[in-house]
Amino acid sequence: MSSRGAVVWLTGLSGSGKSTIARALAVELAGAGTPTEVLDGDVVRSALSAELGFSRRDRGIQVQRVGYLADLLSRHGVTVVVALISPYRENRDAVRAALEAAGSSFVEVHVRAPLQELIRRDTKGLYRKALAGEINAFTGISDPYEPPGQPELVVDTDECDPADAVAEIMSALRRAQAADSGDHALAGDLAVAAGRRLLALRAELGFADPGALRDAGDQGSHALLAAKIAEHRPHDRLRSEEASGDGSGERLWIVDPLDGTREFGEADRTDWAVHVALWSGGALTAGAVALPARDLLLTTAAAVARPRAPGRFRIAVSRTRPPALAKALAEELDADLVPMGSAGVKIASVLLGETDLYVHGGGQYEWDSAAPVAVALAAGLHASRLDGSPLVYGRPDAWLPDLVVCRADDADRVLAAVKTVEQAAEHGVGHSAAPGAPATRVEEKA
Repeated sequence: MSSRGAVVWLTGLSGSGKSTIARALAVELAGAGTPTEVLDGDVVRSALSAELGFSRRDRGIQVQRVGYLADLLSRHGVTVVVALISPYRENRDAVRAALEAAGSSFVEVHVRAPLQELIRRDTKGLYRKALAGEINAFTGISDPYEPPGQPELVVDTDECDPADAVAEIMSALRRAQAADSGDHALAGDLAVAAGRRLLALRAELGFADPGALRDAGDQGSHALLAAKIAEHRPHDRLRSEEASGDGSGERLWIVDPLDGTREFGEADRTDWAVHVALWSGGALTAGAVALPARDLLLTTAAAVARPRAPGRFRIAVSRTRPPALAKALAEELDADLVPMGSAGVKIASVLLGETDLYVHGGGQYEWDSAAPVAVALAAGLHASRLDGSPLVYGRPDAWLPDLVVCRADDADRVLAAVKTVEQAAEHGVGHSAAPGAPATRVEEKA
């Protein structure tokens, strides 16, 4: 488990008991020595969202803001208890995906009670007014409430008191943290084990026949990872460079057994890697990148982005095939190009403070980026498509069209520069090769 705090998200109709349970849960957590904050929907609305109404759009913005606050707090080790009606499933799921991608455990709790019980508890008479048509857009009466499809816990407050509810939530939270910790640890262990296998192959076979060494590396590392995942997570699915599959499965391990095969076959190269990532519930929930020749392991369990080094802005690029997009961005951002090997090494270079940006517009396979992106997101870096939209893995087609990884405070500048460069290319200005042009499906090996 990383040093990030967890997020417990209590959702349910007005009067169901969310705020009462949230306060009691916070007391329990604080008593156990856990730094804790409560984000109550009414309090946050009055403090930060007073201009918002109760339309679907405004409710979505409110959930987004609360999710952002929860991320900031959990990033610093605070366990956040959210009490918010949050009626729409898509908004809650988006927050879950973002928080889990960043490395936080997320526990969704549906707090509920029968309508007649909610009416009985309602001292202000809001339900009766809504039923009489005197209040518009009242969730559960004149506005929909979409219950969670698969929450970690359902609490029926007409059948249990707050103390019992808190005990159940604490158990669910411990289960979630244990599961997350196990996946983070397993990803790191797998990457390290595969890295050791690859180093042993280098020592055993030498570099006289680079092709044979590279083949042995790809196949040997894949065989080890596949066997270990089958042993430790027998019900999970696997997608690998050596076995792409269809990307299906609620829990899908996405691995690149040897990222940077070209460099692996050269004695003086250290810029090759092993990638292990878990895609689950629409998010990258665990990941590890091993750089065996450098004796480095980067994981979502302890992801930290090093500060920017002084000097000019730096863009990580292929040492043999610098893409047109990177060259154009170097001009637009007044940046230097830093050549290096595999895609994973390039993303790791941003994490390690060796570069400031990795951008790829020609397409890659999912295994080229899933693990390093998981670690980057957990460390608070920005990772997205070139248009700023989220990166989505686990698709039937393993091809990922483009991506950008940079520091969060550089993201607006970088995405604006990408847009400028792409528009210039569309109009034939400056660069002959359009950054977003279709590319032949060749994995980035250098």
